Amino acid sequence: MGNKVNYIMMIGLILIIIFLSWKIDSLNDQNQDINEQIKRSIIMNDSLVKLSEGRYVKMVDHFNTEKDLKNELKESNEELYVNIKKQGEKILSLNNIIMTLKNEINQGFGKINTKDSNKIDLELKYPNEKESFINWKGSVDKKTNFYKGEWSFKKFPIQIVLTEEKRGIWKSYINTPTWLKIDSMYVNSLPPEEYKNEEKRKVQFLLGGGYIKSLSPMGYDGISVGGGINLFDKHHIIINTNTNKEINVNYYFKFQNIKKRSGIISN
Repeated sequence: MGNKVNYIMMIGLILIIIFLSWKIDSLNDQNQDINEQIKRSIIMNDSLVKLSEGRYVKMVDHFNTEKDLKNELKESNEELYVNIKKQGEKILSLNNIIMTLKNEINQGFGKINTKDSNKIDLELKYPNEKESFINWKGSVDKKTNFYKGEWSFKKFPIQIVLTEEKRGIWKSYINTPTWLKIDSMYVNSLPPEEYKNEEKRKVQFLLGGGYIKSLSPMGYDGISVGGGINLFDKHHIIINTNTNKEINVNYYFKFQNIKKRSGIISN
């Protein structure tokens, strides 16, 4: 009779543990959904921010699927879309930036051409003499008003930096020369977990053993060997036997790591 009661109590305790672990897991999922909804709202209401001359920032929309990115690329640049599709490549993110050059007013004097006094030599630089990006060098004929010259362009740097805040929001920073104005910018991306190549298996098998040290003076030490399965990286069901002629059935639930997740709401 006593053994039956013990068995019933043990089964009841296991069922209670399974129910509590399921409940905790369900609450964690609800909190995660709330986090995602808040992030979506923040990102959707975000706009391009000018931090200083030549420096801008915009939140990254990482709630896209690969299909979303493919369709967007196909509409905006079908040639590139076809090339990526042929190569069998996966689109991770898509940046779209619209920029213009700032208006500048320059003035000065030309020089009389030493070989032909009817021509005035001009050398124009944009945006200014020190950091010129666009240059025009040529001459204008005073009699006919005919001009001829050559355009030349220098290289200029653009730096894009992707960051992640502790609350799980990505930001894209862009640094440009001060005379380059960013009119609009948006970055669509896959979710962070899609960047990982390693995919966790739903079912994994466990095998191992251990040493049993009895805490009772009348007990026996022993060695155990067992195996089990891991479900969804959270639920562990293990069966083992030992040299004391005992068989044990164990269930373990993996709680969240001690380190807090990145999110707006701490679980």
